[in-house]
Amino acid sequence: MKNYFITITLCLFVFLTANAQNVNLVNDLGLLDQSELDAVTERIIQKVDDFQVAVQDLARIGNMSGSAKQELSAQTIKLFIGDGKPYHVKDIYGRDTIHSAVTMSTISSKYKGRRTRQPMVSYLQMLVKRSMDRTYRYKKVIIEAADAVRVDNLSKIGDGRYIATAHILQHFVGFRGDGMKMYEDYTAKTITIYINRFEQTTPDGEIKYWDIKLGDIDCNDIW
Repeated sequence: MKNYFITITLCLFVFLTANAQNVNLVNDLGLLDQSELDAVTERIIQKVDDFQVAVQDLARIGNMSGSAKQELSAQTIKLFIGDGKPYHVKDIYGRDTIHSAVTMSTISSKYKGRRTRQPMVSYLQMLVKRSMDRTYRYKKVIIEAADAVRVDNLSKIGDGRYIATAHILQHFVGFRGDGMKMYEDYTAKTITIYINRFEQTTPDGEIKYWDIKLGDIDCNDIW
């Protein structure tokens, strides 16, 4: 356990250090000024946090009814581009490209680091099903995420359109009915972020606001 805490501390230090470096890089490229960068980063972190809280609630056993979990799942998928369906994205030349529905990648140390990928809709439904299944091998599940969310790799892909990457560290623990821990892991994940900037003219001047959508989630490492 001591090694886990040391590893997490180092990861968070790297996350925060790299974030500061990328802020300078973005400003040097002239993509966004500092106030814009702060605003869009804050919006990204809020969206990622909303997703992480939803995953915790969907996976938790006995915390809400099945219908409440289905409603939460339906609201959660709206955080993602295309609402869990195939979506259109314009490239830097304005050409329309169709992407398949967003996916969630998972990795398990129990099976020698085997990676699997499934549609995000299916992943959320899996969490609901397991949390309501009395025969599920875990009788208590805890999914926690580190408070630090690192945002980097901001790129402009068109007029008012950007793409970025968010990084999170997720902690999973599964318990038996007697409270004994059966399984535990930490997973580093990256989330593709789609950003659209809109401008609106009002009597008080021009207002800029940001539409943030989450994209595919990938697993980088597990320990």
